[in-house]
Amino acid sequence: MAHEYDNAFRTMENDCPKLLIPLVNEVFKTNYSLDSPIELYPNEQMITSPEDEQMIRITDSNFAIIGSNQDRYHIECESNPRNNELQVRIFQYDMQVALYGHTFIGDTMHVRFPRTAVIYLRHSSKTPDILKICIHDENKEMYREIPVIKVQKYSLEEIFEKNLLIFLPFHIFVHEKKLSLYNRDEDKLRELIHEYEYIIGKLNDLNQVGELSSLEKYCIITSMRSVLGLIAKKHNKVMKEADKVMGGEILEYEAKTIYKSGLKKGKLEGKLEGKLENGIQVYKNCLNRGMSKEDALAISELKEKDIPAELR
Repeated sequence: MAHEYDNAFRTMENDCPKLLIPLVNEVFKTNYSLDSPIELYPNEQMITSPEDEQMIRITDSNFAIIGSNQDRYHIECESNPRNNELQVRIFQYDMQVALYGHTFIGDTMHVRFPRTAVIYLRHSSKTPDILKICIHDENKEMYREIPVIKVQKYSLEEIFEKNLLIFLPFHIFVHEKKLSLYNRDEDKLRELIHEYEYIIGKLNDLNQVGELSSLEKYCIITSMRSVLGLIAKKHNKVMKEADKVMGGEILEYEAKTIYKSGLKKGKLEGKLEGKLENGIQVYKNCLNRGMSKEDALAISELKEKDIPAELR
């Protein structure tokens, strides 16, 4: 099941890469602006094992933020702390990335490792804050320190304050051990649902002021529903009530499909006219799928005055 959580993280990385910037700023104490360009790289690398066998290693993220230094970043999302396997995988992957980017200055080969971190969705009191890899070269030792981020330590208030919206789908892990209680206790369940209502309300606020696009909002919500479906699949009441809050009709990332179908039509028109045509097509697609006019306006990012009279 762990790879399913990885998929939620990769979905947000690929469809909403802007969400990675606050994460990088938090982990590596950088100061990238939210509009910094991001370049995504393939997540698959061919690795040679100690037994000289070729295998494909897939990482959770591989990207660069275009800024003053254009550092390469590698962030792994793990559901559980593991023994030594993770460090082995990190070293294999980072070494391959470093080799791909090697340069020569005179007779000296230079390699640059990506800046790497690990996100743990679960942790215990024994989970370290840093993973270390020690590289021995004759009498010299060089340490690579991999920062560890523990999602459950972040409150909802801190997530929104630091714009770490990429953590929202995994906030449910805070409640994991109480899901059985929520499923049989209506009052406790209501407390959880209020939390989801708070999250959706904040996302709507960010969307309305232009700090979060409709596509990004629905990407986050869809990932929240996906992770909840995995972690609470045995708790029907929890699933049913939470699904009401998150808009149960938007399945299989429907918002993205709607958006892209409208975008294709918009590209055929002039820039200004095409943008309006794109929005109207998105609006029509939403209505055809049975959505409310309010939701259709939110997804299409149009104002009511932009909608043709026959569609109002």
